[in-house]
Amino acid sequence: MNDYFDKFPDSYVESSKRVIQTPSSFARSAFFYVQETGYLKLRESHVARRKNLDSYLIVLVLSGSGTLMYDGQVYPLREGSCFFVNCMVPYYHQSSDSDPWELIWVHFHGATSPEYYRYFSLHSAPAFSPRPFQELREKLESLLDVNSHSDLSAEIASSRLIVDILSILLQDITGFREEQRKNLGKMDEIRRFLDEHYTERFSLEELSEQFFLSKYHLSREFHSAYGITPSRYVIARRITYAKKLLRFSGSSLETIARSCGFYDASYLNKQFKKSEGISASDFRKKWIN
Repeated sequence: MNDYFDKFPDSYVESSKRVIQTPSSFARSAFFYVQETGYLKLRESHVARRKNLDSYLIVLVLSGSGTLMYDGQVYPLREGSCFFVNCMVPYYHQSSDSDPWELIWVHFHGATSPEYYRYFSLHSAPAFSPRPFQELREKLESLLDVNSHSDLSAEIASSRLIVDILSILLQDITGFREEQRKNLGKMDEIRRFLDEHYTERFSLEELSEQFFLSKYHLSREFHSAYGITPSRYVIARRITYAKKLLRFSGSSLETIARSCGFYDASYLNKQFKKSEGISASDFRKKWIN
């Protein structure tokens, strides 16, 4: 495994600060934790190459420009750019010769890092220009300051700051997708229809015929707009309604299943367990006083 230190002559560096951390066993099991966080301003170009590093990396370009190569793709970077990568995948980043960059970054892991990254990578390229750039910068600067000492309070604060950074990134890419969806009136129309009729029985073929789309195009575009297929969207709405009836009515499972649009209690239980990990009957037992 490569270590976290980049070895280059002092003449290349105008200013830098780097903090390496070793998390406690508690932080490793319960928190997001910092592996390395730092700041760097270069005078000359430099290349950092890594692979098979069990870490996630977020970098902000504060000034200057350069390039990221990740998973075989090349991405230009400039002031205001950000990249978020899984360091198990081979990558390098290189500062421009004519415009050396200034960076702030964090290598981190722990908690649900893979799940956050999986969601991010499904909806965004690794390099992008976040709209809340200044907010991200302030969070990363706070993270660097917090890690000037190593104790439990620093680990707690670091975990909270990493959650903040990840939340800002995901809200930003989700907000961008919301803007893109403004032009997808047909998909919004379909979603409104599903919200009004999810307890009724209809097939994807019938839905596509009603909206004059092929079922493949409808399913693909709906998933692109909302991150879920129409079928799974309907099931999720039905399960949510089933939860309300299970908790706040005395109706039988058969009655609830029919009310929600499921065929029978067996199918309700099957879909409920697939979604929630427990049967509808067990859900009712757990939530009723």
